[in-house]
Amino acid sequence: MTDSGAGHGRRPVCFNLRDTGQCRFGSRCRFSHDLNAKGPSNRSRHIPQSSQRPTETPEQEQARWDYNAWRRLIKFPPRANDDDHANHLWNDALAILNGDDRDRKQQLPRDLENEEEYYGIEHVKALLAKRSRSSGHAAFVNISKAFLQVMTHQALLDCLSVETSVGVLYNFFGGTNGTRAVPFLAHLGEVLVNLQLDFDQTVTQESKESTLIAMTTALRELLRRENRTRMNEDLPGLINSLENTTQVVAREQHSTTEHIVTNHISEIRAMIDRAKGLLAEEPEASHGMSLGFGLRSSYPHEFKLPRDRHDNDKADITKMKIFPTHEEILSDSAEFLPTTDRDQPHFLNDQAARHLDTHFRLYRHDTFGELKSALHAFLGALRQDKMALNNPKPYLGDMRASYYSKASISYVRFSNRRGLEIHVSFLPPVQLRNRSGPERRKWWDESRKLEEGTLLSFICIMGTAIQHIFLTVVERKVVEGASDTSKQRHSQPTVITQLAMQDQSIIETMLQLSTTKLHGTLLEYTNVLPPTFVPILENLQNMQRLGRLPFRQWILPDRGDADKTGRSALTIPPPVYARHPGFNFPLDCILLPDRKSIKVSAISSSDDSVLVEEIAQATGLDRGQSRALVAALTREFAFIQGPPGTGKTYLGLELMKVLLAVKIKANLGPIIVVCYTNHALDQFLELLCAHGVQKIIRMGGQSHSDMLEKHNLRVVSKDKGEKTKSEKFLLHKSYEALDQEEKQIGMQLSKVHVMQKKLVWQTFDRYLLRTYSDIHRQFRQVDDEGFQTAGRHPFEAWVNGPRQSASASHVDQSELTVEQYNALLQRARVNVQSLSAPERSQLLHFWSREIQSEAFDTIFEKLKGANATHGQIGKIHDEVDRRILQDADVIGVTTTGMAKRIATLQHVRCKVVICEEAGEVMEPHMLSALLPTVEHFIQIGDHQQLRPTINNFKDLSLESQRGVLYQLDRSQFERLSVGEPGRPSIPFAQLDVQRRMRPEISSLIRETIYPKLIDHPKTSERADVVGMRKNISWLHHDMFEDERRAEAHHQKSHSNAWEVDFMPALVRHIIRQGKYKSSDLALLTPYTGQLSKIRAALRNDFEIVLSERDQEALQRDGFAMADSASDDETETDQPSSTRAILEKRKLSDLLRVATVDNFQGEEAKIVIISLVRHNKEGKVGFLKTTNRINVLLSRAKEGMYLIGNTDTYARVPMWKKVIDMLRATDSVGTSLGLCCSRHPGTEIEVSKPDDFVRLSPEGGCNEHCTERLDCGHQCLARCHSKAMHEVFSCPQPCQYRHESCGHPCQKKTCGEDHGICQVKLDGIELPCGHTQDNVPCYLTRDLDTIRCSVIVQKDIPRCGHTLPVPCWTDPASSSFKCSTPCSVNLPCRHPCSSTCGECNRNDENGQMTTRHPRCTKTCGRKLATCNHNCPLDCHVGKACAPCFTPCEVRCKHSRCPLTCREACAPCVEPCAWACDHKGKCTLPCSAPCNRLPCDQRCTSVLRCGHQCPSLCGEDCPEDYCHTCSVKQDVRVDLMEFETYGEIDVADTPIVVLGCGHFFTAETLDRLMQMSEVYTQDKNGLFSGLKDVSASLAIEIPRCPDCQTPVRQHVTQRYNRSINRAVIDEMSKKFLVSGQARLQELGSEVDVVEKTLEGSRKEFTGMLARNTVAGRQTDRYNASINPKLHTRYGPSKALEKAIVEFKRKVADHHQPAAKLHQATVHAVKNSRSLDEAMAGLDIFTDNAAPFVEKDRRITLGARMIEIKKDTLVLEDKFSVVNALKSSSSTVSIIFPGGAPQQSTHSILQNCTKFINDCEEEKLPKLAVEAILYYARIVRLFEASGMTESRDRNTATHLREDAKALLGRAFELCTQPFQNADMLMVAVEEAMKLMRKEWYEDVTLEELASIKQAMVSGPRGIATHSGHWYNCVNGHPFAIGECGMPMEQARCPECGAPIGGQSHQAVAGVTRAIQMEH
Repeated sequence: MTDSGAGHGRRPVCFNLRDTGQCRFGSRCRFSHDLNAKGPSNRSRHIPQSSQRPTETPEQEQARWDYNAWRRLIKFPPRANDDDHANHLWNDALAILNGDDRDRKQQLPRDLENEEEYYGIEHVKALLAKRSRSSGHAAFVNISKAFLQVMTHQALLDCLSVETSVGVLYNFFGGTNGTRAVPFLAHLGEVLVNLQLDFDQTVTQESKESTLIAMTTALRELLRRENRTRMNEDLPGLINSLENTTQVVAREQHSTTEHIVTNHISEIRAMIDRAKGLLAEEPEASHGMSLGFGLRSSYPHEFKLPRDRHDNDKADITKMKIFPTHEEILSDSAEFLPTTDRDQPHFLNDQAARHLDTHFRLYRHDTFGELKSALHAFLGALRQDKMALNNPKPYLGDMRASYYSKASISYVRFSNRRGLEIHVSFLPPVQLRNRSGPERRKWWDESRKLEEGTLLSFICIMGTAIQHIFLTVVERKVVEGASDTSKQRHSQPTVITQLAMQDQSIIETMLQLSTTKLHGTLLEYTNVLPPTFVPILENLQNMQRLGRLPFRQWILPDRGDADKTGRSALTIPPPVYARHPGFNFPLDCILLPDRKSIKVSAISSSDDSVLVEEIAQATGLDRGQSRALVAALTREFAFIQGPPGTGKTYLGLELMKVLLAVKIKANLGPIIVVCYTNHALDQFLELLCAHGVQKIIRMGGQSHSDMLEKHNLRVVSKDKGEKTKSEKFLLHKSYEALDQEEKQIGMQLSKVHVMQKKLVWQTFDRYLLRTYSDIHRQFRQVDDEGFQTAGRHPFEAWVNGPRQSASASHVDQSELTVEQYNALLQRARVNVQSLSAPERSQLLHFWSREIQSEAFDTIFEKLKGANATHGQIGKIHDEVDRRILQDADVIGVTTTGMAKRIATLQHVRCKVVICEEAGEVMEPHMLSALLPTVEHFIQIGDHQQLRPTINNFKDLSLESQRGVLYQLDRSQFERLSVGEPGRPSIPFAQLDVQRRMRPEISSLIRETIYPKLIDHPKTSERADVVGMRKNISWLHHDMFEDERRAEAHHQKSHSNAWEVDFMPALVRHIIRQGKYKSSDLALLTPYTGQLSKIRAALRNDFEIVLSERDQEALQRDGFAMADSASDDETETDQPSSTRAILEKRKLSDLLRVATVDNFQGEEAKIVIISLVRHNKEGKVGFLKTTNRINVLLSRAKEGMYLIGNTDTYARVPMWKKVIDMLRATDSVGTSLGLCCSRHPGTEIEVSKPDDFVRLSPEGGCNEHCTERLDCGHQCLARCHSKAMHEVFSCPQPCQYRHESCGHPCQKKTCGEDHGICQVKLDGIELPCGHTQDNVPCYLTRDLDTIRCSVIVQKDIPRCGHTLPVPCWTDPASSSFKCSTPCSVNLPCRHPCSSTCGECNRNDENGQMTTRHPRCTKTCGRKLATCNHNCPLDCHVGKACAPCFTPCEVRCKHSRCPLTCREACAPCVEPCAWACDHKGKCTLPCSAPCNRLPCDQRCTSVLRCGHQCPSLCGEDCPEDYCHTCSVKQDVRVDLMEFETYGEIDVADTPIVVLGCGHFFTAETLDRLMQMSEVYTQDKNGLFSGLKDVSASLAIEIPRCPDCQTPVRQHVTQRYNRSINRAVIDEMSKKFLVSGQARLQELGSEVDVVEKTLEGSRKEFTGMLARNTVAGRQTDRYNASINPKLHTRYGPSKALEKAIVEFKRKVADHHQPAAKLHQATVHAVKNSRSLDEAMAGLDIFTDNAAPFVEKDRRITLGARMIEIKKDTLVLEDKFSVVNALKSSSSTVSIIFPGGAPQQSTHSILQNCTKFINDCEEEKLPKLAVEAILYYARIVRLFEASGMTESRDRNTATHLREDAKALLGRAFELCTQPFQNADMLMVAVEEAMKLMRKEWYEDVTLEELASIKQAMVSGPRGIATHSGHWYNCVNGHPFAIGECGMPMEQARCPECGAPIGGQSHQAVAGVTRAIQMEH
């Protein structure tokens, strides 16, 4: 039988069998098991045994094999009717997605959609086009099910990092407008129906239902991603067909399958309806609207559809912009706000769509309503008066905002990490403008202004238009300023911001503002943080777009009749995951010990009293909690109401345990816990941790729990959040793309800004060339005849015409009509020079505007691309977080945190969400918590307590007159629990046993709100409040609340000064009882104004702690600090204290002060309440609502004390009832009854703050304390509590005497601790025989403990030294250290600076060891290249560093600017030494002079009037007059030892040196060795020049007194001797510094080599894997060549450095060579030189002696260049070979040319270099060059790049290389350094050259040669010693004493060097020029 593929002949060989010897598929394998077969994929590629792949586990290896096997299935196109192949493909793909290999799960969709390499898309297409016949229905269903399960697998749909690939798959799956998916799904549905009706058992019922679920899931996902599919005409029919299929296939009614499919179809219909615009028609009447249920609306105002009020007034909320637009802000039309009353009209018929629409609009208005009103008023005022922009306090209504004046956009940049950044600078607040920089910085650091994420408005006037831009804060920067106050005034703080909306028009406006630097106003909206509300609004839009609202039947119940009891008629089923038959919830995890197991069935009822009782008995829960537990488990949408103190949190904990117990069985995924506050969330999660739940993830950064720190998502993600390989690759590519975008956007931004500063040709060049080429031609610099315009560019000359300013920075911006512009343009095209100055200006303005518009458009498009890339990066990081979240058991998040991370959480597969504090959560937040996969939603809260907090109370609160229509602060929990008129309510379970309050307190809320509330027995056992007469009291007073200032920022808040004074006194009294800690108390008040004052009153006595929400409330209402950004100078400038108060601390041992609204969920033993309100109008304010009263009265456990006016609060019904109840127990009065714990019968009544001090000063009564103190004295304090009595300190004089000595106690009072006796005693005789004075008495009890301080001489046993030490010292102790200075000389010959004891220590074995510290002396050795000493710390064994002292070489013309280590350039200016007697020196300044010194005395007269005492030709020394100088006693004649006053300057003139010392000329002539450079006659006079070309100066002559070198520019007489030494020193520096640079370049070559080798494998592997073809080749070329150029970037930079070094060290740049050339030039150009030379009897040639060049540096640079070229060439050959071994058609463009092109030039350089080295007798360099030559030839030959016509050339090169290697072998016989190693390399190279040309050069062969070529360190020493030359003239150095003591070989040529016993070998000469 013959197998044939579709166009591929024989079947390919099975890779599993080929690679491993076995195949797990056996006979079912679709591939050939004939290993001899030749197929298209059976390539002869041998897999080596030593694979580079890291070690894999068996599971990982199996996963890799499985994936490779699957990928081979898509390497070939589909074959017709090959169901087996298709079944393998999709089932294997499903198995991979179900596996644990994350990398391959992400790779699968990428490979599947990769049309360039695989046929996955073709297989999808084949399946979608397939139509099944009756005989093949089962196979078709099975394949389709696997395919659809792959398409809907959570690994694809939930993974954020493969979103793009999944999108491509769905795009293809749908086809054009769904033409591919819809017919396929319709056919599949028909097949399922046929199978079901035929009772076909080949497909199981489970498989049919799974297929049906996968069909609807895939269709829903397709419609979500592809909007056009929703318009498919056959789609409605498909939906109907799916419904019919569901009825047929899902046998059981209300089954799980039916529920899932029905929900999917409901969402699909909603999306289709939206796409087709199924909106209700606009009502005809303006009042009332006909509703479907037959009622008439009585809507209170005109109903007007949201349309055309402004540009953001849309009927479809998905099209609305989140932030208000400019037109919207300026609009005078009322905003469309739909009511939450569902009986009122709305333009949407669909209830879910209406609900989402309503809450989106209301929530958006709550966020921006007041802000828009404030901006509307402000911008309106600006339209009336532009000067209003400078108003220091603009009117903003009720909106709290900070104002910053003189703001401007100072800078715009694009950051690859943060995107487009706008830097806004502004004037600092007035109170900061005169402060120092550090003070400003401190102020800003401690303030909470301009915090990250805050919303800003930038407003300015541009032209006549008012511009407004919303910004958000990214980072706040503050310029510290200098210490100079005047400079501080000009420094401005800067805030880095981003655009809140990135519309193109907004971006262009912002860029225009940045270029014009217009000043405007910056408004900061306190606590308006877009990250907290934007995600919620966007999520509501997305839910509306998709028509998605889980649990819509419960959230929006239809009208129905309630039963007779008035209870809800709704029956809520169990969650979908629990509807499987037999499912139950085991309660074993919460049972008490030894209790029988209980299981709660999913169909159990909370009304089952038997079950409830059984649970209560077995778990310890009360009946209400047990009932609530059953209700929560058995209802998919469950409500639990928990009145105060009933244990809601405890029940939630038990509920979590039960759910976690079935997590795996029900595949719940992580359970999400949502809380309103961070504190409540932390408490709940900490309880879970304490009960053993460890896989908890806490989201958000506001947790203050140490226990939860390791569970924070940020921490866990950092530790365990590993990215897959593909994610790392995508991140790398994304960041690379952002780097490119950053550069390109930066260029465009620069272009925009440059245009505003100056009109330059570069800006207009490309624009004119592209748009107006005829005009561009007129601005050419080179005309048609080739002449170039001189001077300015023609364009710039045209711009700056004769009648225009030089800068031409201002252009005429007047607008032209189209006709005018066209006419002007036509003239310009003919002759642009004919335009007048105004016309040119107008044309420039038009062109500038066009260029700017293009730049703006480019920036916008680039930003869109960058934002997409940022989004991709964000998705990858979110995907890492998502995986961590998915793996957790519990996810904890606040409502705000959930809003910020909603995009990530929506991809977490979780079925259960529990919302704590549900009564405080706004419905928009609750709707966002309905994640797509949720099946079980549990809300725990109490709608009778606090409602959600909203911003716009007046407009949207149900407590305000206008807000009744909207009721945004009514939670979903309250709405559904209470129920809506005519609609059933949601059943809820109520907890009824409270365990917090004592009965007297709980009765207040039981009688008013919770009639069924029961007190737990333990509440009756609460202790009475100590120090108080009653446990609950109301102090009535008549003190009015404080009047509010009109200018105050916090006009909404209130305070009462009298209550502020009373509360601290009451707190102190309770604390003084000694029973309560400060943390047992809580002070509550309804107002932030009162909170702020109470905090200030108590801060000196207590540590005040505020909750996070109270801090924010204070900040929001202006109490955290005065408005620091305002220009009001009277406001506070001390934010530091406020910041300290607002510091977040833990709640333990701190006094809690809070507002009522932020204390829900908290409790305290004693609660003190300041009610604040008492006014003439009788207004109660916030506390009129029962919710707040309920919270206020239910916080206390043991005692509660209210302070307020009862008459005011009695106006509120609930308050009246509470007051009446308290009056019934005599708990209301004008005074509080205090109780003395020691005198309980004493009545104490306090009615004002001062009464506490007067009546209970110490917490008791006013009587004296009658109890005796422990010391026996009477207590002198007033009556106080027992606790205070125990800590009372007795003030009586102490009568105690110490028992041991009888001395009296030295403490002043009896209450102090007696301590030890400190009486001082003298004459104490110690055991050593000495006496000691001033000894404390307590020490005399044990004389051995007293240390005798008498100094005695003691011998040190370890070292033998004798030291004076205190008598108590024990020299034999191991801790004793001898302090005698260490006398040992270190190896550096410096004495050790440590002590004997420090250097000689015992080791761990007790043996004496000597270890001297590192020498700290200065090295001080003389440097080799100059006269300086080494200034570094001693560094024995290491060479001294080069000298960095400024060079001292100087002459009459100039001085050397280099450092001492660098070789100077000799001065080649004409020598300035001349006189009338001997003439002028005609040589260059730095050459040895060619004139004779003059011995005549100078005839010049000094300023003093006397004759100059110096010689002719020298500078006259003004201060050295022989007659009047004070230097008469200075010794100047070193031969006769005469002083200056004793000599006759007429006979012996003086010479003054540069150091200031002076001597007779005769003395200095001898010291300067003038006889060595001049000839003398018999009288000793200078008669001629000596030849100095054959000898070298030993050193630069020095001053005989101070040894300072004689300077050329001071004393010219000795320049012939000095210059000879200076030029020799220059040559030495040149050689040493050059050698050092050679070593540096050599190291850089090594780095380049390692870099190329490190990246070579990856790059060549990438080439080998590439198989692109066709149209993809150009794109691949465009990406691969830049990478290639990047690889060679370091080598190009090194090449430049080598070329520059070669230039510097070229022969003509050597100092001696430069001087020689200058000398020759001077000699040839001297007119009288012949006569002068003849007269002096010298030869012209000797006047310019030639100095032999040392070419080792030059040749060394060339050697490094050859090595670098060889390495790069070798790498290029590797790239070419990799490209040839692949089937790629990619075209590689090498920088510097292809390798075959550069081979010949490199070989020519090598050949020339080899010859030069042999000529210079440098065999070592020659051998190395020959080895490189051979390597290059072999690489070229083995590359296969030589064509047949060039083979002869290659053969000749090969023969040349062999010949050169023979020469190298001979050279290696010479004994130069490393000759033996190089000989090994030569032999290896010879072996290599014997291989055939077609044989590859292996890495091992090259490595052996390279290893042999590694030479030892070489260079020229920089330390002291003596220098010598070998017989061939190569310098070398001998260190230490500097004399030869051993023989060696010259490292360069191998000649003998060194010597024995200070005698050098033959041929070695002293290199004097290298020593000095």
